[in-house]
Amino acid sequence: MSDRKTRPTAFLTPEEKRRVETAIAEAERRTSAEIRVVISRRARGDPLEAARRAFARLGMHETRERNGVIIYLATAERRFAIFGDEGVHRFVGQAGWESIRDGMAERFARGAFGEGLVYAVEQVGKVLAEHFPWREDDVNELPDEVVEE
Repeated sequence: MSDRKTRPTAFLTPEEKRRVETAIAEAERRTSAEIRVVISRRARGDPLEAARRAFARLGMHETRERNGVIIYLATAERRFAIFGDEGVHRFVGQAGWESIRDGMAERFARGAFGEGLVYAVEQVGKVLAEHFPWREDDVNELPDEVVEE
């Protein structure tokens, strides 16, 4: 029996959540950047704008190199967005975000939500490691836990 059925308010099973958080920690070991995953019931409008609000609320704009990325899901609306701070967006560009978005959407369409989030974290991590490699003086500026609102 799926844990989602016994916990109807949870979007991810505990195992899926653990895998996403592990993917965040592993990605951040290769980059000085920060990745957050936020799962919200409703975006209350455009999901990209909701991602921007969550980004600010979580203090992601305060990273040393302005290199935070948020992956935001609005579960009731079945919509999601990826938003990168100004230090990241100039390297990734719209085509890069769309490629990651499409890979997530393909997995989400199959109901593989945890897999889709892990995929997105891994892909974002690769891009971030290329442009913001880990440094010896790097500190984990933000928690790696999935935020559920």
